[in-house]
Amino acid sequence: MNKLENKSIVKSFLFDSKFWVLRHLLFWAIIYLDEIFNILGIVDYGPVDIYFFVSLILDFFLVYFNIYFLIPKYLKKSKIFYYSVLTFFQIIIVLFFNLSFFETFIDPISPEEASDVDYISAYIEMGITQLGILFPAVAITLFKTNWSNASRLNELNKLRYESELDYLKKQVNPHFLFNTLNAIYVQAKQKLDTVPEAIMSLSNLMRYQTYDGMQSTVALSKEIEFIKNYLAMEKMRREDLDVKIEMTNDLKNKSIQPLLLLPLIENACKYSLQIKSKEQSFVHLRLYKNEVETIIEIKNSMGDVEKKEDDKYSGLGQSNVKKRLNLLYPNEHEFIVNSTEKIYSLTLKLKSQSNNF
Repeated sequence: MNKLENKSIVKSFLFDSKFWVLRHLLFWAIIYLDEIFNILGIVDYGPVDIYFFVSLILDFFLVYFNIYFLIPKYLKKSKIFYYSVLTFFQIIIVLFFNLSFFETFIDPISPEEASDVDYISAYIEMGITQLGILFPAVAITLFKTNWSNASRLNELNKLRYESELDYLKKQVNPHFLFNTLNAIYVQAKQKLDTVPEAIMSLSNLMRYQTYDGMQSTVALSKEIEFIKNYLAMEKMRREDLDVKIEMTNDLKNKSIQPLLLLPLIENACKYSLQIKSKEQSFVHLRLYKNEVETIIEIKNSMGDVEKKEDDKYSGLGQSNVKKRLNLLYPNEHEFIVNSTEKIYSLTLKLKSQSNNF
């Protein structure tokens, strides 16, 4: 049985209502273990009398009044002083009734004998015993509270993480659709015969986005096939675009969060456009790994694309990927950019050792 299963069993026993009776029986069995041994004849402390049951009721009051009233009302609200004072008086009350019952019904003493009794020592001795009962109950209650708060915080963080990641994934869809429709528009404007094929390719790409893109992870080979289809459609309108995709065999069994690389490929296509220069434009993608990292390299030619002041979407792709990487692989990735006048190079290093990136 692994640690996760052990933790799940402990959590279930501590928090599930179906174990409430069992939890409390176990607690009191441990507290009164010596009396149980006495009842079973393992040890001999004498016959069990009514004083045992009175003490048990007073201990019930001590524990349950504290954990179900004083702790929620004062300690959990950081009113430590009030909690301490009230707990002190609660212990004094329990001790008073305990001693009074013992001296009245179990071992009556005369007024003369009472004057010789050191009640301070008796109260201190019995008070230590009561603290030995109360302290474990309070400790268990606070432990459960802290565990519950930590679990709730983790769940809230997980929901926030999933919501933010889902929002970033959904940002890719309209951005991708806008770029692809723009490419088809250019082909249609030029009255190219590739328009019907481009529309069919768009349909296949959107099918991947709609179904596989909603999964938490997909096979890396499937994601690369999607990128190949996207670049193939890009080549329909740009015959001068040189596309190369290389992936080593040891990455075939890897998984990746869907559409993680698409914004980077879109940017590479966008900025590889050649408006004035006659040099061939290119987009090259290479994926490989070493002993500690998976490395993704994207290189593209730097075209003569004029920067527009009103192009507020120009940095969306890279920014989106960076945010998703920070959520998926905090402190486990490097995002390196090297740019010259003619070549834009982006290297993504993922340090995670899991099967998924």
